[in-house]
Amino acid sequence: GFHRQIAASAGSNDLMALLDAIQGHLGQSQIGQISQQLGIDPATAQTAIAAAVPMIMAGMAKHASHPEGATAIQQAAETHQDVVDNVGTMIQAGPPADNTGLLGRIFGHHNETVQQGVQQASGLDSEKARKLLMMMAPIVLSVLARKQFGNQQQANPTQISDTLQQEAQHAEQQTQRTAPNIGGILGQIFGR
Repeated sequence: GFHRQIAASAGSNDLMALLDAIQGHLGQSQIGQISQQLGIDPATAQTAIAAAVPMIMAGMAKHASHPEGATAIQQAAETHQDVVDNVGTMIQAGPPADNTGLLGRIFGHHNETVQQGVQQASGLDSEKARKLLMMMAPIVLSVLARKQFGNQQQANPTQISDTLQQEAQHAEQQTQRTAPNIGGILGQIFGR
Protein backbone atom coordinates (compact mmCIF):
# COMPACT_ATOMS: atom_id res chain seq x y z
CA GLY A 1 0.00 0.00 0.00
CA PHE A 2 2.91 2.41 -0.42
CA HIS A 3 1.29 4.21 -3.35
CA ARG A 4 -1.94 4.44 -1.46
CA GLN A 5 -0.22 6.35 1.33
CA ILE A 6 1.26 8.79 -1.14
CA ALA A 7 -2.16 9.26 -2.71
CA ALA A 8 -3.70 9.79 0.69
CA SER A 9 -1.16 12.42 1.62
CA ALA A 10 -1.66 14.17 -1.73
CA GLY A 11 -5.11 14.91 -0.34
CA SER A 12 -6.96 17.59 -2.21
CA ASN A 13 -5.14 17.00 -5.50
CA ASP A 14 -6.36 13.47 -5.48
CA LEU A 15 -9.92 14.66 -4.93
CA MET A 16 -10.03 16.55 -8.19
CA ALA A 17 -9.50 13.36 -10.03
CA LEU A 18 -12.96 11.98 -10.59
CA LEU A 19 -14.76 14.96 -12.12
CA ASP A 20 -11.72 15.95 -14.15
CA ALA A 21 -11.01 12.38 -15.24
CA ILE A 22 -14.57 11.97 -16.46
CA GLN A 23 -14.45 15.24 -18.36
CA GLY A 24 -11.11 14.13 -19.79
CA HIS A 25 -12.91 11.27 -21.53
CA LEU A 26 -15.42 13.62 -23.12
CA GLY A 27 -13.69 15.56 -25.87
CA GLN A 28 -15.35 17.41 -28.73
CA SER A 29 -15.91 14.23 -30.75
CA GLN A 30 -17.65 12.44 -27.85
CA ILE A 31 -19.78 15.50 -27.16
CA GLY A 32 -20.64 15.64 -30.86
CA GLN A 33 -21.69 12.00 -30.78
CA ILE A 34 -23.80 12.52 -27.69
CA SER A 35 -25.51 15.53 -29.25
CA GLN A 36 -26.37 13.42 -32.32
CA GLN A 37 -27.71 10.59 -30.19
CA LEU A 38 -29.95 13.00 -28.31
CA GLY A 39 -30.85 15.12 -31.33
CA ILE A 40 -29.62 18.34 -29.73
CA ASP A 41 -26.87 20.78 -30.66
CA PRO A 42 -23.36 20.31 -29.24
CA ALA A 43 -23.56 23.41 -27.01
CA THR A 44 -26.72 22.10 -25.36
CA ALA A 45 -25.11 18.68 -25.03
CA GLN A 46 -22.08 20.21 -23.35
CA THR A 47 -24.26 22.07 -20.82
CA ALA A 48 -26.30 18.94 -20.19
CA ILE A 49 -23.18 16.82 -19.64
CA ALA A 50 -21.71 19.45 -17.30
CA ALA A 51 -24.93 19.17 -15.28
CA ALA A 52 -25.32 15.41 -15.49
CA VAL A 53 -21.87 14.32 -14.30
CA PRO A 54 -21.89 16.09 -10.90
CA MET A 55 -25.52 15.03 -10.42
CA ILE A 56 -24.71 11.40 -11.11
CA MET A 57 -21.93 11.68 -8.53
CA ALA A 58 -24.26 13.36 -6.02
CA GLY A 59 -26.99 10.77 -6.55
CA MET A 60 -24.51 7.93 -6.17
CA ALA A 61 -22.93 9.53 -3.08
CA LYS A 62 -26.33 9.92 -1.48
CA HIS A 63 -27.27 6.30 -2.26
CA ALA A 64 -23.85 5.04 -1.12
CA SER A 65 -24.38 6.55 2.30
CA HIS A 66 -26.46 3.43 3.01
CA PRO A 67 -24.59 0.10 3.07
CA GLU A 68 -26.86 -1.60 0.53
CA GLY A 69 -26.50 1.37 -1.82
CA ALA A 70 -22.72 1.29 -1.48
CA THR A 71 -22.70 -2.42 -2.32
CA ALA A 72 -24.91 -1.91 -5.38
CA ILE A 73 -22.63 0.86 -6.64
CA GLN A 74 -19.53 -1.21 -6.01
CA GLN A 75 -20.97 -4.05 -8.09
CA ALA A 76 -22.03 -1.66 -10.85
CA ALA A 77 -18.57 -0.08 -10.88
CA GLU A 78 -16.93 -3.50 -11.21
CA THR A 79 -19.22 -4.38 -14.12
CA HIS A 80 -18.39 -1.15 -15.96
CA GLN A 81 -14.63 -1.01 -15.32
CA ASP A 82 -13.67 -1.24 -18.97
CA VAL A 83 -16.01 1.40 -20.36
CA VAL A 84 -13.34 4.12 -20.34
CA ASP A 85 -11.21 2.05 -22.70
CA ASN A 86 -13.69 2.73 -25.48
CA VAL A 87 -15.96 5.59 -24.55
CA GLY A 88 -16.47 6.46 -28.24
CA THR A 89 -17.74 2.99 -29.11
CA MET A 90 -20.13 3.01 -26.19
CA ILE A 91 -21.54 6.43 -27.08
CA GLN A 92 -21.89 5.47 -30.74
CA ALA A 93 -23.92 2.46 -29.68
CA GLY A 94 -26.40 4.91 -28.22
CA PRO A 95 -28.01 4.94 -24.81
CA PRO A 96 -28.68 1.41 -23.61
CA ALA A 97 -32.25 0.69 -22.63
CA ASP A 98 -32.41 0.71 -18.87
CA ASN A 99 -33.80 -2.84 -18.67
CA THR A 100 -31.18 -3.66 -16.09
CA GLY A 101 -32.49 -0.92 -13.84
CA LEU A 102 -28.97 0.53 -13.71
CA LEU A 103 -30.10 4.02 -12.70
CA GLY A 104 -32.30 2.62 -9.94
CA ARG A 105 -29.41 0.51 -8.67
CA ILE A 106 -26.90 3.35 -8.52
CA PHE A 107 -29.26 6.12 -7.35
CA GLY A 108 -31.81 4.16 -5.30
CA HIS A 109 -34.81 6.34 -4.56
CA HIS A 110 -32.86 9.46 -5.62
CA ASN A 111 -33.31 8.40 -9.23
CA GLU A 112 -36.16 10.82 -9.92
CA THR A 113 -34.39 13.72 -8.19
CA VAL A 114 -31.26 13.23 -10.28
CA GLN A 115 -33.25 12.97 -13.49
CA GLN A 116 -35.30 16.07 -12.72
CA GLY A 117 -32.14 17.91 -11.75
CA VAL A 118 -30.57 17.17 -15.11
CA GLN A 119 -33.76 18.26 -16.89
CA GLN A 120 -33.90 21.48 -14.92
CA ALA A 121 -30.26 22.36 -15.44
CA SER A 122 -30.07 21.41 -19.11
CA GLY A 123 -33.56 22.14 -20.42
CA LEU A 124 -33.75 18.61 -21.88
CA ASP A 125 -37.05 16.76 -21.78
CA SER A 126 -37.34 13.80 -19.44
CA GLU A 127 -36.66 11.18 -22.10
CA LYS A 128 -33.48 12.90 -23.28
CA ALA A 129 -32.33 13.54 -19.72
CA ARG A 130 -32.77 9.84 -19.01
CA LYS A 131 -30.89 8.83 -22.16
CA LEU A 132 -28.06 11.17 -21.22
CA LEU A 133 -27.89 9.62 -17.75
CA MET A 134 -27.82 6.16 -19.31
CA MET A 135 -24.83 7.18 -21.44
CA MET A 136 -22.99 9.04 -18.67
CA ALA A 137 -23.55 6.69 -15.73
CA PRO A 138 -21.36 3.87 -17.15
CA ILE A 139 -18.52 6.35 -17.79
CA VAL A 140 -18.75 7.70 -14.23
CA LEU A 141 -18.85 4.15 -12.84
CA SER A 142 -15.88 3.14 -14.96
CA VAL A 143 -13.73 6.08 -13.87
CA LEU A 144 -14.78 5.42 -10.26
CA ALA A 145 -13.79 1.76 -10.62
CA ARG A 146 -10.39 2.62 -12.06
CA LYS A 147 -9.75 5.13 -9.29
CA GLN A 148 -11.05 2.86 -6.58
CA PHE A 149 -9.75 -0.55 -7.52
CA GLY A 150 -6.47 0.61 -9.03
CA ASN A 151 -4.34 -2.52 -9.01
CA GLN A 152 -6.32 -4.26 -6.34
CA GLN A 153 -9.31 -6.16 -7.63
CA GLN A 154 -11.55 -5.57 -4.62
CA ALA A 155 -12.52 -2.27 -3.10
CA ASN A 156 -14.90 -2.48 -0.22
CA PRO A 157 -18.24 -0.64 -0.26
CA THR A 158 -17.14 1.64 2.59
CA GLN A 159 -14.22 2.92 0.51
CA ILE A 160 -16.56 3.48 -2.42
CA SER A 161 -18.92 5.40 -0.18
CA ASP A 162 -16.12 7.58 1.26
CA THR A 163 -14.70 8.32 -2.17
CA LEU A 164 -18.10 9.27 -3.55
CA GLN A 165 -18.89 11.57 -0.63
CA GLN A 166 -15.62 13.44 -1.11
CA GLU A 167 -15.81 13.52 -4.88
CA ALA A 168 -19.41 14.67 -4.94
CA GLN A 169 -18.67 17.47 -2.48
CA HIS A 170 -15.73 18.53 -4.60
CA ALA A 171 -17.94 18.45 -7.69
CA GLU A 172 -20.53 20.52 -5.88
CA GLN A 173 -17.96 23.18 -4.94
CA GLN A 174 -16.55 23.27 -8.44
CA THR A 175 -20.04 23.50 -9.93
CA GLN A 176 -21.06 26.29 -7.55
CA ARG A 177 -18.24 28.33 -9.10
CA THR A 178 -18.76 27.43 -12.74
CA ALA A 179 -22.53 26.96 -12.91
CA PRO A 180 -24.33 28.24 -9.80
CA ASN A 181 -27.76 27.11 -11.05
CA ILE A 182 -26.50 23.52 -11.20
CA GLY A 183 -24.80 23.91 -7.82
CA GLY A 184 -28.16 24.79 -6.31
CA ILE A 185 -29.82 21.70 -7.73
CA LEU A 186 -26.92 19.59 -6.46
CA GLY A 187 -27.60 20.94 -3.00
CA GLN A 188 -31.16 19.63 -3.30
CA ILE A 189 -29.93 16.17 -4.28
CA PHE A 190 -27.63 16.17 -1.27
CA GLY A 191 -30.64 17.21 0.77
CA ARG A 192 -29.05 20.35 2.19
